[in-house]
Amino acid sequence: MWGRERRGPQDQVVAARMNAFFGHLTRQQRADPQEVARCYAIDLAQHRGRLLAGKHDSRSPYYVGLSAGPADFIRVTKRVTLVTDTMLLTEHRGSAHQLGLRSAFPGVPGNAPAMARAARERYAVVSEDLAALGCWLLDAEPLLRTGLAWFCPQYVTGRALPNFRTEQLPAGTVEVADYLIEHGRAVDLSTAKPLASRVVRPVLEIDLPFLDGLSLADFARVTREEFDSYRLFRDFMRARLLELDGALEAEDSQVQLERLALAIREEVEAARTSLTTASRTRALTRAGAVVSSTGALLAAVRPDALAGALATTTTAVSGLAGLWPVVQAYADRARGHQGKWHYVWVLHRKAP
Repeated sequence: MWGRERRGPQDQVVAARMNAFFGHLTRQQRADPQEVARCYAIDLAQHRGRLLAGKHDSRSPYYVGLSAGPADFIRVTKRVTLVTDTMLLTEHRGSAHQLGLRSAFPGVPGNAPAMARAARERYAVVSEDLAALGCWLLDAEPLLRTGLAWFCPQYVTGRALPNFRTEQLPAGTVEVADYLIEHGRAVDLSTAKPLASRVVRPVLEIDLPFLDGLSLADFARVTREEFDSYRLFRDFMRARLLELDGALEAEDSQVQLERLALAIREEVEAARTSLTTASRTRALTRAGAVVSSTGALLAAVRPDALAGALATTTTAVSGLAGLWPVVQAYADRARGHQGKWHYVWVLHRKAP
């Protein structure tokens, strides 16, 4: 199913690595979220540096790193993906989950002493909940394969392993994360980009009802399948959030955020009503009309020439007159799929 995707990935390096990883996962491994997380951590240990270099070199102000606990993964992913080009997620506390042995001196040259080349050390991935991490990886798979998101593991090695537990930021976390998620809010770290802060922080606070009750798996699948519409909506969200005045006091800022939420809610509801009505109209039209493959092809090529002829054709079902409404319905459907609100409409339909 992944091979039929025609659109290019958001971040090609991330997408290539994620496709390689998920492509090698067996059905048995997928059945165990903890095993998925372990396999991912082992795989990323070899490629983490290259992916981080890509983030460092990226010219996009919307390539954002966030450090959060597993309890926040789903909420953060569904919201931050609405405004970022690529989201890096990592953890800043947890226990050590051993992965095995690896070279104590990675990248050691071939002419180094044999002892250095043969040296091995134990290493582990740091996580509060390995099973939750594995579930996130599986549910967010479409986002990772598209280069919209990835998880950057934190590792500990050697003597640090016995009884390892940290409530502090492990060395290197600040280097990969721009924001620390605490109590559902983003705290800027030293590497945060000013432009990204203008959209990341408010998107975590604004009321977005169309995300309520929506599973991460459905969100990720819809985002990938409706990628063009998603990108239009992402641009819309950025533009509206950038209109907020970041210099306002906290109370005034909340008022401004609520006004924006109400405006978005009104636009979402209007679009939902319009698209739902259009969908029902198309369904009724299709139920009451028989379109031959030849007629559909000609209509697509020369709709102006066929409009008059089609308008006089009677349907075989339900007494509906005219084949032209069918052609028009398909045109409306194509336009709907290109609009930013189609993405939100599909998300809304997926929510319980």
